[in-house]
Amino acid sequence: MTALSRILLGGELDAEVLEGAMRSTFVVVDDPLRQYSMFFLRLVAATVVATAGIAADSATTIIGAMLLAPLMSPMLGCALATALGRPRDVFRTLGIVLLGMAIVVAISIGVTALIPVAADMDANTQVLARVSPRLVDLVIALAAGFMAALASMRRDIPDALPGVAISAAIVPPLCVVGAGIYEGAPDAARGAFLLFVANFVAIQVMGAVVYLLMGLVPRRESAPASDMRAAWYALVAMAALALVLVFMDVSMGVVRSNERTRRVRDVTATWVADTGYRVTSISVDGDEIYVQVAGSGTEPDVEKLATELGDADVEFAGVSVSVAEELRVASGAERD
Repeated sequence: MTALSRILLGGELDAEVLEGAMRSTFVVVDDPLRQYSMFFLRLVAATVVATAGIAADSATTIIGAMLLAPLMSPMLGCALATALGRPRDVFRTLGIVLLGMAIVVAISIGVTALIPVAADMDANTQVLARVSPRLVDLVIALAAGFMAALASMRRDIPDALPGVAISAAIVPPLCVVGAGIYEGAPDAARGAFLLFVANFVAIQVMGAVVYLLMGLVPRRESAPASDMRAAWYALVAMAALALVLVFMDVSMGVVRSNERTRRVRDVTATWVADTGYRVTSISVDGDEIYVQVAGSGTEPDVEKLATELGDADVEFAGVSVSVAEELRVASGAERD
């Protein structure tokens, strides 16, 4: 055992903790009725709570669902079974994950159909937070996956598990997938599904790192088991690289959008500086720029704004300006 593995384990490998981890992550199923009923009952409850929380745009409700959701267990089990060189258990845990995914999406579709207030896929903050995953979301998922794998093999850090459950949002993105399917919002469904995939891949990556560094790989094993591990790790590595590239592109797009919005804000502030108007709002939708101004007197020249935006290297297809006339009435004390 290396010094690093001792640090990760907090000492020697505890066979009792390993046995408990294998059972809790479905690598070992010795009491099917108890283990599977616990998993699926919690999964159904978490899905109903999360979908209702999304429809109500309630962050606290969704956090409660995260604490209920058990879907991370078989995800960790997949990583643990791979490290231990148990191909059949890898396929079983992966099958539980896939079945759990299908159940969550199906139930979220049903709950979205039943609740009287439809989920607004364009304005709901809980939806918007999960449909455009960025590189930072992958970083969060990696950190949560590391802590989840570490906590599964140590009995002295159970207080970290609620934080891990909240950080690695597993069920809510799938609920957004179901809501997006029902509401006819395929882009939202795709974005939320990508976030779920990122969480799954991150757990596999960090689970592999932690379990391998802990020395859980058997010293003697069959060639098929070794080949299976190598193939799975190669697949996970390629998926992680693809996600990094996708999320970097999305993140850079957000940076470019924010920079363009900042330039538009600076230009419009200069544009109305010598007029009796002020900018009340600015929005950039694709290549269209929308500006609202309020004031009195001679209205600012829209053509001048378009010219100044071009001079500032702001790319746009059109500029729309809404003008609201203000009537200012002084207070009695000011009039006196």
